[in-house]
Amino acid sequence: MVRGYFLVYLLYGFAMINMGIFCLKEKVNDLRSLSLLMSIKYLGWFGIIHGISEWITVLIIANIYPEYNQHLYNMAQILKGLSFAFLMYFGFDLLHTEHMSKRIMKIIPIILFIFYFTGYIILINNNGINYHNLNPKFSVITMRYTLALISGIASSIALFLNSRLIKKQQTVKISKRYEQLAWVILINSLLEGLLVKKYDFFPSNIINRELFYDIFKIETLFIKALTGLLINYLLVKIIDTFSWEQEEQLKKLEAHKIASAERRTLSLEIHDSILQSLYAVGLKLEFLIISKDKNPMSEGLLTDMRDDLNNTIDRTRELMTSAALDVIEMDDLNNKIEQVIKRYNNYQNIKINFKPEISPVMKGVLSPEQSTQIYYIVQEAITNVVKHSKATRADIILEAKYDLMKISIIDNGIGIKNIDLHKDKHFGIESMKDRAEGIGGKVKITNLKRGLEINIEVPWEVKDE
Repeated sequence: MVRGYFLVYLLYGFAMINMGIFCLKEKVNDLRSLSLLMSIKYLGWFGIIHGISEWITVLIIANIYPEYNQHLYNMAQILKGLSFAFLMYFGFDLLHTEHMSKRIMKIIPIILFIFYFTGYIILINNNGINYHNLNPKFSVITMRYTLALISGIASSIALFLNSRLIKKQQTVKISKRYEQLAWVILINSLLEGLLVKKYDFFPSNIINRELFYDIFKIETLFIKALTGLLINYLLVKIIDTFSWEQEEQLKKLEAHKIASAERRTLSLEIHDSILQSLYAVGLKLEFLIISKDKNPMSEGLLTDMRDDLNNTIDRTRELMTSAALDVIEMDDLNNKIEQVIKRYNNYQNIKINFKPEISPVMKGVLSPEQSTQIYYIVQEAITNVVKHSKATRADIILEAKYDLMKISIIDNGIGIKNIDLHKDKHFGIESMKDRAEGIGGKVKITNLKRGLEINIEVPWEVKDE
């Protein structure tokens, strides 16, 4: 039986470390639109640290260094607590919450681990090196029932919520993988955090490993090893599926860019040849109309010809516009905002920084109307920062999420009084709100400790399949 435990702990540790290495070696780059990849490094550290703690348990079972078994036990317990703190951090980082709320939530795993680690060491110093082996109550409550259980539940909830957002973008395969990964992590957390050994305190005296074995006739350790392998498998499938879909999206994007380039080439050709020729003819007719040696009939005829030419020129311009601006790409929006920022940076003292956090293969699409209104909202916000904020720095951040485009304008100025938030004459707030509401979006304005933050959220254009 001991040999069986040895092999299972070895396998479980290997699965977790392998998962950790896989997560840490993943590069974000153009895959940044997959939210999991933005937080996956914390899941990676969870896997590596947790796997090492299981391998330390292997050393204890093998009794290779009997004189250090108690030290190894304490080391394994501390590392397990640290690994669960990373898993909790992963879950909170993956949640789609406001920046301030996320920052507060991400402090929780740090505080919980510091409390656990400090209490663990103090009890050893006061009661001896083998205290926790003989009196596991503190370790079980703080590490198992708190860190392990909360971390698994938080990560599962985050994955389920992300699954719903991904499903809105018709990425069904990845959405299902997210759900499966959420269930596996939840099961793992219940095994680690709830099904502990039977002790004489609640709830371990009611819900424990022994009860589980009596009901299902299987050790929880074997299921944990299976969950470790499943986490590996699902992560690989998620990223492989996403990479394939992004390659297909890149092909479509490239084809669309080629078509857009052809439309722009056609527009330039019309402008440089046909339109200019028509314009020149119009000038000649205008000259004939105002010339002195003309008769009344020729004047009327020439006037009609001039009007026909002007109508032709206007119609040609309309065709050029419809051909060149069929769809406004995100790169076009970026370039336009960059031009505005560059123009302002050239003649005033506030340093404006632009941070477009957008993948070129992002599945979200903005309609021309949405792109145009976002541009004018950002332009209005920048103008107000320059005129009213008394700031020295401002950041414009574009974030492409699964369900929407988020634009943040943050400055370090004097902010705005709450009483002024609904006044039309201050900061062009009503104008920005009206533009955002007109394209199904919303504007939120928050006073910071130093400065002001304006968040604009615009949902992607819904396209019929």
